[in-house]
Amino acid sequence: MSKSQLKEAALPLFAEQGYEGTALSEIAKAVGIKTPSIYAHFASKEALFMEIYRDVMKHELVMLDEVVKETHSTVREALHAFFYKVTDFNVDPQVKRFFQRAIFFPPQALAKQMREEMTTYEALTSQSIGAILVQTLDKAQQENWIYVFYCLLDGLSLEHEIYSKEDFEKRRDAAWSALEALLA
Repeated sequence: MSKSQLKEAALPLFAEQGYEGTALSEIAKAVGIKTPSIYAHFASKEALFMEIYRDVMKHELVMLDEVVKETHSTVREALHAFFYKVTDFNVDPQVKRFFQRAIFFPPQALAKQMREEMTTYEALTSQSIGAILVQTLDKAQQENWIYVFYCLLDGLSLEHEIYSKEDFEKRRDAAWSALEALLA
């Protein structure tokens, strides 16, 4: 039994049931071990959860970096690709759901630490977006665009769970149109 196998088993459980709703015994059962064996790899349930949280943030940052490094003929095209990549909740759905749950409903005991780490993650994400925006917008406009982007991203992450695929796509396209208008 490896650390990575434990994380692979725990991620969908945390994603679907949340931190509080997931028992270490469920994770152990999913990988075919007894609960105390988990402690050979993780000091606590909190340590396991936080390692998955950090892995998910790294995964998202790598994905965003790939989009930024892609060749695009215009700033709009680059931002369009970035926006649609970030709001594609069908790619790695368990990872996305884990991240959403962790951000919107962090475990109380870990909330402060998670917010601090989220601040770092968001700063790195903002740098990625800023690397694209710097070509067309001044500093204040960049900041405003990024704030609107985050608000729309948060809303779309919830709407993805509520609306049909068709309705979600309409809302995502409308959100993109609003962001695109800020580039003019």
